[in-house]
Amino acid sequence: MRERRPPEWTEKPRSPPGKDSYYANALTGTGTHGNTNHARWVNIPKPNGKIRGLGIPTIADRAWQCLLKLAAEPAYEATAGERSYGFRPGRSTHDAQKLIFNNLSSKAKGRDKLVLETDISKCFDEIDHTVMLNGVVLPNEALKGLRKAVKAGVKGEYPSSERGTPQGGVISPLLANIALDGFENLGSDQWKGNRRDGTLIRGIRYADDAVFICKPGADIQKLRHDIDAFLDARGLRINEAKTKVSKATDGFDFLGWRFRVNSRGVFKSTPSQKNYADIKAKVKGTWRNGASTEARLKRIESQVRGWRQYHRFCDMSKHAMWSLNHWVWKKLRAEKHRQSTKDAERARKMALKGFERALGAAKRQLTTKQVEKAFPSVPWKVNNHVMVKGAASPFDGNLTYWVGRNSKLYTGPAADAIRRQKGKCLHCNLPFLEIHGPVELHHSDGDHNNWKPKNLVALHRTCHQAQAVHRKCIKDGVRSRAVKA
Repeated sequence: MRERRPPEWTEKPRSPPGKDSYYANALTGTGTHGNTNHARWVNIPKPNGKIRGLGIPTIADRAWQCLLKLAAEPAYEATAGERSYGFRPGRSTHDAQKLIFNNLSSKAKGRDKLVLETDISKCFDEIDHTVMLNGVVLPNEALKGLRKAVKAGVKGEYPSSERGTPQGGVISPLLANIALDGFENLGSDQWKGNRRDGTLIRGIRYADDAVFICKPGADIQKLRHDIDAFLDARGLRINEAKTKVSKATDGFDFLGWRFRVNSRGVFKSTPSQKNYADIKAKVKGTWRNGASTEARLKRIESQVRGWRQYHRFCDMSKHAMWSLNHWVWKKLRAEKHRQSTKDAERARKMALKGFERALGAAKRQLTTKQVEKAFPSVPWKVNNHVMVKGAASPFDGNLTYWVGRNSKLYTGPAADAIRRQKGKCLHCNLPFLEIHGPVELHHSDGDHNNWKPKNLVALHRTCHQAQAVHRKCIKDGVRSRAVKA
């Protein structure tokens, strides 16, 4: 009897012979972790004109670190602080933005509060190894490999490292979070009257950046002393140039946003001036890179959509990007004018009255349509993000909460497909959780122009790449694009 083939989405990708055992040995301990390679040192420019060093481990070492991260992260998430949002599954900058709104809104009397902005100097370069590794929960053999990984020096310069962790390492953000765990809780011992009135200080941390919102009566000097003592025990120190106390009515910058409470007590969040200047410089740099017109416009479309998606919970009424839109329009119009010289010459030879004017109007309309497509509109609503619940984590077993929360991160056809599939991938039958990677839309018939609902299937990225129609693309080095929220 002929064997029945499974559906297309159940097929598994095949690996080249011999490579499975090589990578398996490298990850299980018989390969590279026993003798970790030195990291490569790369200097990258900082916004203030200085140079930042970035240590980049080898591919094999990064694969080993990724395996350790998958093992160590659930143990850290079980006890991690609820006001820490950086580089953690199920949490984002928008959660920190929403918490700042909750603490500075008119209901919370944010007009009377002070904000302590903190910045840790060279956190990834100076952090103490002992404190960092003592908080890692791993088997002894894996912990030995991790110790060798963080102590591996820089190729050609330093044979070993006594402190810090490579900033280009996969596990480095997790190690920094473990070492800084509890930083956001500093000052929580200051109370007004009894505990029912609430703490006077509320810390919010994203990786090594944090702000402390202080009510009237809070002892900021004591808070600074607690911060210095906390960091000194970890071999770190505060960056005095970037650490300051400001009034909520004066405003402050955090995570690319400008937060401010006006004189009437109304909280307002907008993109910061630096963030707005960065996107303008990025778009102009993309236009000048010399690629084809279609490729540049497509790249600008991706940049503008991503920027507007990030700021979709801000007040974007004064950030419509009209001047940048017009700048691109003029550049594109000038380019088309140079390209249409031959057409204009032909029109003059034909001596047809009004032909040149009609041709120019048609090209202006085409230019306008192309630029409008390159600057897609994204709906925004001030402070509309739903913050993650308390200390909830994707590893806590509450699948109902996390599947429902993650499905709301997607819109359009992706959201419809996820709803039809009841939050599960049709390839592996696992729920759509952040720890399983982003969700991608698969066109069952292979035609990417066919957007009928019956033709769209929501899959994990790894499951999507396993489809037979995409294997050739994977072999050729072409990555599929994730569906954006």
